[in-house]
Amino acid sequence: CDEVFVVVEDSTKRQFVDAEELIYFLDSKGFYPLGDSMCLVDCHAIEACLEEHEMVRSAECYKSPFGKVNISLQQRVPILAVVNNDGCYYVDTDRKVMPVRGELDEAVIVVRGAVGKRAATEEYFDFVEWLDENNYWCGRIRTIHVHSPKYVVLTQEGMRAKIILGELMDYEKKLGNLRNLYTKGLDKMGYPDYREYDLRFAKQVVGRK
Repeated sequence: CDEVFVVVEDSTKRQFVDAEELIYFLDSKGFYPLGDSMCLVDCHAIEACLEEHEMVRSAECYKSPFGKVNISLQQRVPILAVVNNDGCYYVDTDRKVMPVRGELDEAVIVVRGAVGKRAATEEYFDFVEWLDENNYWCGRIRTIHVHSPKYVVLTQEGMRAKIILGELMDYEKKLGNLRNLYTKGLDKMGYPDYREYDLRFAKQVVGRK
C-alpha cells in the first residue's frame, strides 16, 4: 500500500472530525494500511475500526489499482444538544449520545435543565425532530428549557416572548394554536410586547405582558 486517501464526505458545512485525526486513530489501533502488502489489507477490519470512533457514523474502505486504499466516512450528526448539571452532550440522528467538541453548534436546538439521557433520546428527540420537519417552526425555536417534566419553556429566534408549553405532551396542538394566533391575528394586527405566551390551557393562548 503506497497511498491512503481518507475523505470525510459530509464535512463541507459542519466538521467534527478530520482526516488527520482518523489516520492517527487507525494507526493507534494497528489498522493503518500504509506500507502493508495489498493482499493483507483488510477493508472490513478498517471499516469496523473507524466505526468505533466517537465521531464516525459509517465508513467505507476499498482498494484501487496501483497500491491505493480509499476510505470514505460519514460523520455522526447531532440533532439536539443537552446542557444540564452533568455537563453537555449531543444526541445524534440515530438517537445516540455523542460528545461535544469545542463550542455548541449554533444550528442545533439546545435542551437545558432537568432532562436525562432517556428523555433526551426519546420524547425530546421526537419533539426536536418534529420541529425540524415542520415548515413553520423549523428555525424558530432555539432553546428548550426543562424546569420540570410539567413545566417546559421555549425561546424563539429573534423574539422576546417565551412560550410556556407546560408538559411536552400535545405539543402539536399547542403550537398549532399559537401558529394560528401568529398567522391569522398578530401578523395582521401587529405583535404586542408580550413577555410570554402560555399554551397550557385547552384551545387557548394566553399572552402576558
